[in-house]
Amino acid sequence: MTAMTAAAEGSDPDDATLLAALDLVQAEAWHALAGLAESFRLQPHLDDDCVWSGGYPQYGARVDAACRRLSEVGAVTPLYPWMRAERPSLGADGQLSPADAVRLATTIIRGERFGDGMIASALDEGILQAVIASLASWYDDRHEAQQR
Repeated sequence: MTAMTAAAEGSDPDDATLLAALDLVQAEAWHALAGLAESFRLQPHLDDDCVWSGGYPQYGARVDAACRRLSEVGAVTPLYPWMRAERPSLGADGQLSPADAVRLATTIIRGERFGDGMIASALDEGILQAVIASLASWYDDRHEAQQR
Protein backbone atom coordinates (compact mmCIF):
# COMPACT_ATOMS: atom_id res chain seq x y z
CA MET A 1 0.00 0.00 0.00
CA THR A 2 1.41 3.38 -0.94
CA ALA A 3 1.43 6.32 1.44
CA MET A 4 -1.23 8.14 -0.59
CA THR A 5 -3.42 5.02 -0.69
CA ALA A 6 -3.12 4.71 3.09
CA ALA A 7 -4.09 8.35 3.51
CA ALA A 8 -7.03 8.02 1.11
CA GLU A 9 -8.29 4.95 2.98
CA GLY A 10 -7.84 6.66 6.33
CA SER A 11 -5.50 4.02 7.68
CA ASP A 12 -2.53 4.89 9.84
CA PRO A 13 0.64 4.65 7.75
CA ASP A 14 3.48 2.71 9.31
CA ASP A 15 6.43 4.40 10.98
CA ALA A 16 8.74 4.04 7.98
CA THR A 17 6.22 5.73 5.68
CA LEU A 18 5.80 8.72 8.00
CA LEU A 19 9.55 9.15 8.44
CA ALA A 20 10.26 8.75 4.71
CA ALA A 21 7.89 11.65 4.04
CA LEU A 22 9.91 14.08 6.18
CA ASP A 23 11.70 16.70 4.10
CA LEU A 24 15.42 16.27 4.78
CA VAL A 25 16.30 18.98 2.26
CA GLN A 26 14.98 21.67 4.61
CA ALA A 27 18.30 21.91 6.49
CA GLU A 28 17.64 25.43 7.77
CA ALA A 29 14.29 24.37 9.24
CA TRP A 30 15.85 21.28 10.84
CA HIS A 31 18.64 23.36 12.40
CA ALA A 32 16.09 25.86 13.70
CA LEU A 33 14.10 22.95 15.14
CA ALA A 34 17.25 21.71 16.92
CA GLY A 35 17.73 25.18 18.40
CA LEU A 36 14.13 25.20 19.57
CA ALA A 37 14.57 21.74 21.10
CA GLU A 38 17.48 23.08 23.14
CA SER A 39 15.53 26.19 24.13
CA PHE A 40 12.60 24.08 25.35
CA ARG A 41 14.99 21.68 27.12
CA LEU A 42 16.54 24.55 29.07
CA GLN A 43 13.24 26.37 29.69
CA PRO A 44 10.22 24.12 29.08
CA HIS A 45 7.74 26.92 29.83
CA LEU A 46 8.22 30.64 29.29
CA ASP A 47 5.57 33.11 30.39
CA ASP A 48 4.97 34.30 26.82
CA ASP A 49 4.77 30.82 25.24
CA CYS A 50 1.00 31.03 25.62
CA VAL A 51 -1.10 33.85 27.00
CA TRP A 52 -4.87 33.50 27.04
CA SER A 53 -6.77 36.61 26.01
CA GLY A 54 -10.52 36.81 25.49
CA GLY A 55 -10.79 33.02 25.57
CA TYR A 56 -8.18 32.51 22.84
CA PRO A 57 -4.53 31.52 23.10
CA GLN A 58 -1.88 33.97 21.92
CA TYR A 59 1.29 32.01 21.20
CA GLY A 60 4.74 33.45 21.72
CA ALA A 61 7.52 33.62 19.16
CA ARG A 62 9.16 30.28 19.94
CA VAL A 63 5.85 28.36 19.89
CA ASP A 64 4.95 29.99 16.56
CA ALA A 65 8.44 29.17 15.25
CA ALA A 66 8.15 25.56 16.43
CA CYS A 67 4.80 25.07 14.69
CA ARG A 68 6.09 26.68 11.51
CA ARG A 69 9.28 24.58 11.49
CA LEU A 70 7.39 21.36 12.17
CA SER A 71 5.25 22.11 9.11
CA GLU A 72 8.29 23.01 6.99
CA VAL A 73 10.04 19.70 7.68
CA GLY A 74 6.91 17.72 6.84
CA ALA A 75 6.01 16.65 10.38
CA VAL A 76 2.48 17.96 9.83
CA THR A 77 1.35 15.54 7.17
CA PRO A 78 -1.81 14.63 5.27
CA LEU A 79 -0.66 11.00 5.47
CA TYR A 80 -1.78 10.65 9.09
CA PRO A 81 -5.56 10.47 9.69
CA TRP A 82 -5.36 12.40 12.93
CA MET A 83 -9.12 12.80 13.38
CA ARG A 84 -9.72 9.04 13.32
CA ALA A 85 -6.57 7.66 14.86
CA GLU A 86 -5.83 7.14 18.52
CA ARG A 87 -3.48 9.80 19.82
CA PRO A 88 -0.04 8.44 20.77
CA SER A 89 1.14 9.06 24.34
CA LEU A 90 4.45 10.02 25.79
CA GLY A 91 6.53 7.13 27.04
CA ALA A 92 7.16 6.69 30.76
CA ASP A 93 10.42 8.58 30.20
CA GLY A 94 8.58 11.53 28.62
CA GLN A 95 9.91 10.73 25.17
CA LEU A 96 8.40 9.79 21.82
CA SER A 97 9.49 7.75 18.85
CA PRO A 98 10.09 9.95 15.79
CA ALA A 99 7.05 8.47 14.00
CA ASP A 100 4.82 9.15 17.00
CA ALA A 101 6.26 12.67 17.06
CA VAL A 102 5.00 13.10 13.47
CA ARG A 103 1.60 11.75 14.48
CA LEU A 104 1.38 14.14 17.40
CA ALA A 105 2.71 17.13 15.45
CA THR A 106 -0.05 16.55 12.92
CA THR A 107 -2.70 16.10 15.61
CA ILE A 108 -1.66 19.15 17.63
CA ILE A 109 -1.16 21.62 14.81
CA ARG A 110 -4.12 20.56 12.69
CA GLY A 111 -6.26 20.21 15.81
CA GLU A 112 -5.68 23.86 16.71
CA ARG A 113 -7.81 24.82 13.71
CA PHE A 114 -10.78 22.99 15.21
CA GLY A 115 -10.24 23.73 18.87
CA ASP A 116 -8.38 26.73 20.20
CA GLY A 117 -5.84 25.68 22.79
CA MET A 118 -4.75 22.32 21.41
CA ILE A 119 -1.18 23.62 21.10
CA ALA A 120 -1.41 25.23 24.56
CA SER A 121 -2.50 21.92 26.06
CA ALA A 122 0.35 20.07 24.36
CA LEU A 123 2.76 22.71 25.63
CA ASP A 124 1.46 22.46 29.21
CA GLU A 125 1.74 18.66 29.14
CA GLY A 126 5.26 18.67 27.67
CA ILE A 127 4.05 16.99 24.50
CA LEU A 128 5.06 19.77 22.11
CA GLN A 129 8.52 19.83 23.69
CA ALA A 130 8.83 16.03 23.30
CA VAL A 131 7.73 16.21 19.64
CA ILE A 132 10.38 18.82 18.86
CA ALA A 133 13.11 16.98 20.79
CA SER A 134 12.34 13.64 19.15
CA LEU A 135 12.38 14.97 15.60
CA ALA A 136 15.46 17.15 16.14
CA SER A 137 17.32 14.14 17.56
CA TRP A 138 16.16 11.91 14.70
CA TYR A 139 17.42 14.42 12.13
CA ASP A 140 20.74 14.88 13.94
CA ASP A 141 21.26 11.10 14.03
CA ARG A 142 20.54 10.79 10.30
CA HIS A 143 22.70 13.79 9.44
CA GLU A 144 25.64 12.46 11.48
CA ALA A 145 25.31 9.01 9.89
CA GLN A 146 25.43 10.55 6.41
CA GLN A 147 28.57 12.52 7.32
CA ARG A 148 30.50 9.32 8.13
